[in-house]
Parts: sequence; C-alpha cells; structure tokens
Amino acid sequence: MEVVVKVFHSEPPCPKCRATEKVVDEVAKEYGGKVKVVKLSALSEEADKYGVLMTPTVVINDKVAFSGKVPAKDELKRALEQAMK
Repeated sequence: MEVVVKVFHSEPPCPKCRATEKVVDEVAKEYGGKVKVVKLSALSEEADKYGVLMTPTVVINDKVAFSGKVPAKDELKRALEQAMK
C-alpha cells in the first residue's frame, strides 16, 4: 500500500520548510517507492482542505501529522509505520 505524504510550505519555502522537505525525502527513500511525496504551497486550495495555518505542515494519508515544526526522522518513521498498518 502506498502512503501519500504531503508537505505544505510557505512561498518561497522558509528554512524550516526546506528542512522538512529534506527529512521527508530522505525517509521516503528508505521505503523504496512505498511513500509518495507531494510538495504543495500553504496558499493552495489543497492546504485549505486540511486547514493548514502554519508551515511546514506534513499530512500523511489525509491526516495532519506535523504542523509548524520539522519532524525528527524517527517521529516521521513512526507516523509512516502507523499509516501503513
């Protein structure tokens, strides 16, 4: 089962947003194609759907997992493992 991770960032992406995208990309690689990463603007209609108010916001399978902070790799992995169950 593929897990979809959406990273919402500011325009242009702030340092915390860039750091979050980097962590998400690195962790996604470890799952070899099971994790699809989508990067979106916090100003997009998609962001409105999730009520994104802070950046960065990470949404995993349509649930807000992290908001306003850079997730640690182990936190992100735990969230992904939960989503894969």
